[in-house]
Amino acid sequence: MLRHFCRREPDHQHRSEKRDGGSSGSGHSSLLRSKPVRPSPTHAVLFVSGLLTLWYFADPGAASRLLAVHGVPRSQLFGQPWRIFTTALLHGGILHFVFNALWAIRLGLPFESRYGNRASLYFLFAVTPMTVACTVMFGNATIGLSGWGFALGGWMLVSRRYDERLRLSVSDESMGTLIVWFALGFVFSWLKVLPIDNVAHAAGAALGATGALFVYRAEWLQGRSLKARRKAWKKSLSHERGHKPDPFSVALHRRDLNAMAPAFDAPELVQHTSVEAWDQWTEELIAAGDETNAKRTLSLAISISTPADLPVRLMRLSNLQHRSGNEHLAFETLMKVNKSHLRFEEKQLYDDLRKRYP
Repeated sequence: MLRHFCRREPDHQHRSEKRDGGSSGSGHSSLLRSKPVRPSPTHAVLFVSGLLTLWYFADPGAASRLLAVHGVPRSQLFGQPWRIFTTALLHGGILHFVFNALWAIRLGLPFESRYGNRASLYFLFAVTPMTVACTVMFGNATIGLSGWGFALGGWMLVSRRYDERLRLSVSDESMGTLIVWFALGFVFSWLKVLPIDNVAHAAGAALGATGALFVYRAEWLQGRSLKARRKAWKKSLSHERGHKPDPFSVALHRRDLNAMAPAFDAPELVQHTSVEAWDQWTEELIAAGDETNAKRTLSLAISISTPADLPVRLMRLSNLQHRSGNEHLAFETLMKVNKSHLRFEEKQLYDDLRKRYP
């Protein structure tokens, strides 16, 4: 339900512009405007890797001496630190390169689309040397971008639980296939069928999952909080013998504004209730045209929100206050938003709302 909070209700000026066939210079339409195609770091890295791999096929000795970690004695490796990255650009065969390229495209492009090219490069240059270093620590030589691919897989495995855009762009089937290949790597190594660098795979997956858990830590904590609230809410609604159901939980369940009146003045009375239920009630009131009470229910949702979702709800409340003509209060509410906690598309929406106030 929270995804609806990123939607901006069109004001009367925006509706009139749509009727006249024009487009608003501000508002949600600016978020839907097509953007120029940007160069892709994933494609660039794979292109360079493909060229270097062809060189490695043609002259493996020269390529190894210049780029691979096994091209120099271990004692000299610290004096040539570029090898800890460039060794990943080499591949031992066409199938090796194609396999890594397919996973890089399948997972790397959605990563770019969600977080941007700069974040994609940071991720690549952070996890690739670390996966190579882990392999070197175990005394092995390594080539190939599979550490990066499995780092993307570990990231997606965690982030898809909290990010709807990634859930839509990376399928469950893709993640399931990647997990199967991860397990098969150990089987093939044990059977000595293929020389697979399972250390790099495991290190990459662990690094990616840990990084995603750090970035989405607020959503993870919110999920734990929501489970506790749902449990408390269900318990309060139960009609066990000798216990009366909590009146505010019942009022929330029945959408009873009169019974909920004391909580509007004392939000601490509903701290145990589900914030998602308040989101749903707010949506229902807006759909019914009752924005006055929608602001009241949204204010209560804000009072029990976690830091991860608080900025979006504040922007929604500010927009409702603006629509009702209370410009001063709308501006004060918008100024409570911590822009550093917003994601890319939320920052665009914030800037759009901020333009209303000189």
